[in-house]
Amino acid sequence: MEFRQDQHASLIATQRRLLAQSAQILLALDHWSLEAPMVVIEEGPSGTTARQGAVGQLSTWLEHLDPELDAFVHLRQAGVDFDAARAQCLREQGEAFAIAWARALAGNPLVTHDNLAEFAALSQRGFGRSPRELLVVVRWSDRVTACLVACEPLG
Repeated sequence: MEFRQDQHASLIATQRRLLAQSAQILLALDHWSLEAPMVVIEEGPSGTTARQGAVGQLSTWLEHLDPELDAFVHLRQAGVDFDAARAQCLREQGEAFAIAWARALAGNPLVTHDNLAEFAALSQRGFGRSPRELLVVVRWSDRVTACLVACEPLG
């Protein structure tokens, strides 16, 4: 599934009320922290759902890879062949990687710990902008994306 900006815009338009509530909370803050509000929108087979929470809650809301798999993801992103990346991680990390690999196969992890940190950093950048911007994370069936939405037009 290729990400398109209009897909975000369409989902955001359907969640305007929740976004406006979160924007009011964000605008009232005098400094950014992991307690800053954000909105997670999930696009699933039974429709779209959205919930408001704090940036620090993302790790409990989004299924993520064990840290032992981060090296594998980085190797794949660098263009290393799947089997070669897996073999290298097994050599370097041994049983810890094998356990994390088995756990990942049993579920559907969508983000890495690095992605969670990137989302938090994006929220922090949005907080410092004028007009202030709210973090919106979208969980699609095959990936997680994020964007910032200006708070002022939402209010």
